[in-house]
Parts: sequence; structure tokens; C-alpha cells
Amino acid sequence: MKIKIFIRTFTTAEDAEMFNSVLHTKWPKLLAGTSGARFRLVYDAKKPHVSTVIWEFENENIQKEIEKIISDEIVKFTKALPNKEMEFSGDVELDFGT
Repeated sequence: MKIKIFIRTFTTAEDAEMFNSVLHTKWPKLLAGTSGARFRLVYDAKKPHVSTVIWEFENENIQKEIEKIISDEIVKFTKALPNKEMEFSGDVELDFGT
């Protein structure tokens, strides 16, 4: 399994909320009919100006497919709302528990 984490820090909580609302609206439609990918949007009330997304992919091909959608559809919104982005990507090395 592959994991990718996006952490975007916006100037204001309102900008983060607008970006997150785009994710709420866009991703269900963009992922319709796609399997092998799990999307999680994490909200921290102590840091409302931060948007954290965790992706899980069954394999590299699905990851590439989703990353293409991100670059085509989601990046235009990150450009419209100034933010600082960090991302981490890798293979799951150890996984236990529920």
C-alpha cells in the first residue's frame, strides 16, 4: 500500500475552509467509479488554517491516476488560495491495529 499526505497551511482559517469545501464538493464526483484509493480530509479545530489530506493507494498505478486528477483539478484551487504545501509519500512499512 502507498500513502501520500498533503499538508497545506493557509493564511486564514477562512481560506482553509474554502479549500476544504472544494474538496468536499469535488472529490466525490472525481472519484466516482474509481476503486483502490482512499481519501481522508483531517480537520484540527486547534489549527483551522491547516488542511491535511491523507491518501491510501492500493498500488502505484492508482496513485499515478489520482495524482493526475489532483494536478488537473485540485491544483488550480491551491493557486487561487495562497498556501504553503508540504507533502510526504511512501510505502507502508509497518501496519498493525485497527
